[in-house]
Amino acid sequence: MSIIRYIVVLVVTVTTALASAQENPSRYPNQPIKLIVVYQAGGANDIIARVLADRMTRTLGQPVMVINRPGANGSLGAQFVANSAPDGYTILMGGAPLVVARALYKTPPVDFETSLTPVGKAVNLNLVLVARKAFPVDSFPQAVALERAKPGSISMAITASAYEFYLARINRLAGIDILKVPYPGVPAAMNDLNGNRVDLLIDTLAAQKSFILSGATKPLAVFGRKRVAAFPEVPTLSELGLKDFEDQPFVGMLVPRKTPDPIVYKLNAALNEALADHEIQAKLASLDLDVDSKTPEAFLREMRRDSARFVETGAQAGIEKQ
Repeated sequence: MSIIRYIVVLVVTVTTALASAQENPSRYPNQPIKLIVVYQAGGANDIIARVLADRMTRTLGQPVMVINRPGANGSLGAQFVANSAPDGYTILMGGAPLVVARALYKTPPVDFETSLTPVGKAVNLNLVLVARKAFPVDSFPQAVALERAKPGSISMAITASAYEFYLARINRLAGIDILKVPYPGVPAAMNDLNGNRVDLLIDTLAAQKSFILSGATKPLAVFGRKRVAAFPEVPTLSELGLKDFEDQPFVGMLVPRKTPDPIVYKLNAALNEALADHEIQAKLASLDLDVDSKTPEAFLREMRRDSARFVETGAQAGIEKQ
């Protein structure tokens, strides 16, 4: 057999084997898997992805490679995954932008239900409401009382679309009207917070931890269903009278719509195996992240619920869809 004929036969054989493996979920995976992060390297989503990818590589027997595709508030990376082949080799590390999209847009760039299939939830991000160091009160109830006494006197920096809806919900449930001040990111907001040009900020606990410990900001409340281990003395918003305010952004995995169920469940099993690993749990806890593994079905139900809540909040607050 000539060398050219040999190469042709080899290429055809390998191509046929790969195609057969993609068509037969029982042979999945037989090539590297891309895990798409929609933010820059070094952020919370990126760190979570890399921690989980290393562990999932061992379980799946193929490299799980983290690829950053930032831009358009997560839409670029999400669109890339939604438009990829539904074969389990391209996974999205998704979060709040997906569930808030229906409240922001008349036609979302990517819909988590029609364009994607949830694989499983990974973690909840702990959020904290902080005030500037010189803010005249030291608790959320006192801030509410101050705003009621002087309507429009308190401002809050908003650095993400989801946070605008959280503020709208806080205002409605507390019966106040804290002023929204948009910022392009946390660094700019922190600059004005430290300069006493804005009063409050919603941020991840991981990002605010050092500022709180140094006294640069003071925590008024945390989001979610329970207090956080790092600051057990800080109450939740629900505890402080905002009934059913248990909102928390999350990070989970999704694949393109029509990915075969056996592949979805195999990825879910690999993800949950990683999340059950004590070493992984310790790493995530050190980042002030709460593990919250779920089945694909439970994850979808939670995303639907959160999305509906954002839509309702937006309608009540008069936030116009783009």
